[in-house]
Amino acid sequence: MKIKKLLKALPLYVAVVPPSRNDVVGTLSAPQSVIEKPQQAGSFMSAIISFIVVIAGVYALWQLLTGGLGYITSNGDKAKVQESTQKILMAILGLFVIGASFIIAAVVSRLLFGNSSVIFSPTLKTVN
Repeated sequence: MKIKKLLKALPLYVAVVPPSRNDVVGTLSAPQSVIEKPQQAGSFMSAIISFIVVIAGVYALWQLLTGGLGYITSNGDKAKVQESTQKILMAILGLFVIGASFIIAAVVSRLLFGNSSVIFSPTLKTVN
């Protein structure tokens, strides 16, 4: 229903705007927090990846601590010992996967670009 009203009002809007005017909308500027230059996108992506890795590391540390605490307080209960052992193993495996992903990214970067840190600090170049 609203779309029909909008479509009916559209010819009136076009009729009100003079045809010689090029900036119908006006000047739009991005908010302060948005990336203004394309060259900043690489550092922005690096910051997001670093943040995700830190969160994953903190989560793995938390899992190690809760798994160790569960192992200590299990009092010989086989189910709790197995659950705690599984939690500790999965946390260690998660840390291993995080480290292995950086190694794989460095190797791929070295093979494709000749420098192992290109993927970790990307830069966008503008075409003039």
